[in-house]
Amino acid sequence: MSQLTIIMYHYVRDIKKSRYPNIKGLEASGFRRQLDYLRDNFNIIKAEDVIACAKDGKPLPKKSCFLTFDDGFKDHIKYVLPELLTRNIQGAFFPPVKPVVEREILDVHRIHFILATTNDHLKLVDDVNSLSLDRGVSEIELASYRDEYFLPSRFDIAEVMYVKHMLQHVLPESIRNDIATVLFEKYAERTERDFAEELYLSVDETKSLVGSGMYVGSHGYLHRWLNKENIDLQRSEIDASLKFLKYVGARTEDWIMCYPYGAYNSDTLSVLKERKCVVGLTTKIGTAEVTKSHALELSRYDTNDFPQ
Repeated sequence: MSQLTIIMYHYVRDIKKSRYPNIKGLEASGFRRQLDYLRDNFNIIKAEDVIACAKDGKPLPKKSCFLTFDDGFKDHIKYVLPELLTRNIQGAFFPPVKPVVEREILDVHRIHFILATTNDHLKLVDDVNSLSLDRGVSEIELASYRDEYFLPSRFDIAEVMYVKHMLQHVLPESIRNDIATVLFEKYAERTERDFAEELYLSVDETKSLVGSGMYVGSHGYLHRWLNKENIDLQRSEIDASLKFLKYVGARTEDWIMCYPYGAYNSDTLSVLKERKCVVGLTTKIGTAEVTKSHALELSRYDTNDFPQ
């Protein structure tokens, strides 16, 4: 068994120049400082090292660290890649396919930017509840949801967590998608197509990550909660992402899966084994213990768990 510190990144940007300064992102200058800290205090390894450890038991160096970047943001080509190349560090990137190929904003990011456009989160909670009632959700159901989901997390207040839960997975899919679209138009005041073009990597930019020596792995096609889907849909979702990886020149044997939302179940693990996946990245917090038997359920830390 080898221990591995895996760090998870999402938004990395120059917040001062962003039209959405309230987005919960890592400031580019903080990212640069963090890279220098990690380089000085850890052995930053490559995806291929993690794969060799998981598949063949090849031991990792002491204090190994692995950098992962989720969700396929254009931030990653603009702010992350140059810093990694300057320091001769490999990063592992996990873009969901649909926004990259079809230029459609994912619900999770639609929600992030709705939240980033307002500081009146109680008003936003009221909007979500009102729109839910208009679409047939009962007062009793809403009260139950509030009791269960109106709770703070490590990084968000209760109002924000309630909105995230409601629009990510609690409400029926057709209702939550409709509400998220209405709220995005109200708060962001931009077309979703233009927003997606600005937010996500393009296909060519994804290819350039591979060509630059970075690792590109699977984050699904639609970025679904896999643990809420049947095995056939999970298989279709994973196969579609592998087809994309092959197209951009990324590895599709002995590969790495990064679970959208950190969500998976026993069916997910079965499909991944069928498809020759050897490493799975969760959102469980902690140091990963890389063994053949548990390599599909590796823990990660958030960037905010380290100096910036």
